[in-house]
Amino acid sequence: MGKGIRALFLQAVGGVAHVQALDGLRGLAVLIVIGSHLSNAGWLPVPNLSGIGKSGVYLFFVLSAYLLSHAMLARPPGGLSSARYWLNYALRRVLRIWPLYLAILLLSWALNRAGVPWHYQIDTTTLVNHLALREGQSVLWSIPVEFTFYLWLPLIVLVLRALRGKAGARWRGLALLVVLALLASWLWPAAQAPGNGVKLGPYLVLFLSGVAAAWIQQGWPGLACWWLGWRALGWVLLGGLVLITPSLWALLSGGEFNPGFNSRWFMTFGVGWALLLLSVLWGGGLLQRFFASTPMRLVGVVSFSAYLWHMPVLQVADALGVRAWGWPGLFLLLVSMLLVAMASFLLFERPWREVRYGASVSARQERPLAHRR
Repeated sequence: MGKGIRALFLQAVGGVAHVQALDGLRGLAVLIVIGSHLSNAGWLPVPNLSGIGKSGVYLFFVLSAYLLSHAMLARPPGGLSSARYWLNYALRRVLRIWPLYLAILLLSWALNRAGVPWHYQIDTTTLVNHLALREGQSVLWSIPVEFTFYLWLPLIVLVLRALRGKAGARWRGLALLVVLALLASWLWPAAQAPGNGVKLGPYLVLFLSGVAAAWIQQGWPGLACWWLGWRALGWVLLGGLVLITPSLWALLSGGEFNPGFNSRWFMTFGVGWALLLLSVLWGGGLLQRFFASTPMRLVGVVSFSAYLWHMPVLQVADALGVRAWGWPGLFLLLVSMLLVAMASFLLFERPWREVRYGASVSARQERPLAHRR
């Protein structure tokens, strides 16, 4: 990485106050999605990663819920009582998603009208449905799900904060989250969840797992002293992720290959990813250093752009015949995905990162980087 790109990257992600390893976890999430789609499209036959993509999206959901709820729960008493705070919350949620999402939709709509082959088939009706969060083609299905959760999170956090100061508040809050997760699983059974559905219900347990991770981290800080156990748990969880890769699972179990056999394991992935998150934060060691490394952080910082652009880039590479180049072609494809994601981040994401309602420039610069979500 050149000095100029490295300096730009470090400026974008922030300094020591930023929880660096969480950027790396986000990088893992998008790499899981990309790896799955590369295998689906025949670019990566070995190892066959088909069927693991959903687990990467579920990691995105858990991380998003953790970061947002952690910031809310960490505010001082009365910190959520001002109208300005909630105006900024709404503004930040819109600016986090919509500039890039809108750019993708409008570009796809224009190319569709011009008759240009493009991954996202967005005509006028489909455009309206996507803007209204009623539809989600390809990877766009996750946008309505996450945005809907943004609307419900404040209510969940306010209830949790109301429990503070009461006897057994920590356990009551955790019990509440468990009950909500069980209730969500009952109301929206995983077995009946549609593929790439845009409703929040079936995926609510994933977001609640992220909220629970934030609640546990703040309610039981003493658990961090068991760093060796957390470190071991983190490696076990990563090993479990490898074992449930559909192709490997079929090989080990002697059954037929079923790429979607674990795509509805919402509770399993919710709890697993939440525990891995805590393991990375509290375990330290090689696990934390890996996710805090510059390559993983770089991928994590541009992960949203990489998530939305990687399929169109793959389609263009196929049209140009790059696949016939073998492994060099795959390397070129991955580099192209990263460069497009970096350009997209600089154009559509980074300009909005520090926008706040009623905040001065100096206040924005002094805001703790760990809360810039």
